[in-house]
Amino acid sequence: MASENHLLRVLGPAVIKLLKPHMKAITVEHGDVLHGASSEMEFAYFPMSTIISVLARTDEGQTAETSIVGREGMIGSSAIHGIMTSFAEAIVQVGGEAIRIPTSEVHRVGRKSEGFRKIVALFDLSLLAQSQQSTACQALHQVESRAARWLLQCSRRLGSNDIRLTQDFFGQMLGVQRTTINAVERTLQDAGLVKIGRGRIAIVDLKGLHAVACDCYDRIERRYEELLGPLD
Repeated sequence: MASENHLLRVLGPAVIKLLKPHMKAITVEHGDVLHGASSEMEFAYFPMSTIISVLARTDEGQTAETSIVGREGMIGSSAIHGIMTSFAEAIVQVGGEAIRIPTSEVHRVGRKSEGFRKIVALFDLSLLAQSQQSTACQALHQVESRAARWLLQCSRRLGSNDIRLTQDFFGQMLGVQRTTINAVERTLQDAGLVKIGRGRIAIVDLKGLHAVACDCYDRIERRYEELLGPLD
């Protein structure tokens, strides 16, 4: 199982040996809330074939996506420092498989292994870079470029060009209304870059989609590789 999550793969056999008795492969479904905002975290999650959206929430109940996590990372990284209360909400964007580990065991193994702490710290830096770049992208770039960037990120983190995604959720993650996401999907499909199906988007021209995406995609992926090596 560990080989299907890049973060676990780079940890090395000594740390995996400590974590393995507490690993459980689970299936998560679209819309599942793994952690609520300001809630106690019982488990950490290492996605294998799922995408998790990290959402910031206001007191009025509004949310905005700050980052996405797939097979390159983990949800619940603060547990390694003994911080068991989440700040943001973690919701399943694309259903699939993940490895679940109790946060208490993440903390226990983290206390024993400096290597584990270092890898998690590097991942947190990559997530911070993603969040910062996504904020700039949201403020500065056109919606078509942002949509292309977001789809490329999902594809890379899933390891698949077939993304199970509802139109409503796609629009919510981009922060646009349904009419806008309708127009964006139609533009990308008419250009031969994606194929829109019921509850899914298939990327049919990665190179072409990359040309439409803003440079935020390359900046986010390059930072991850600088910290943790190539994802593939």
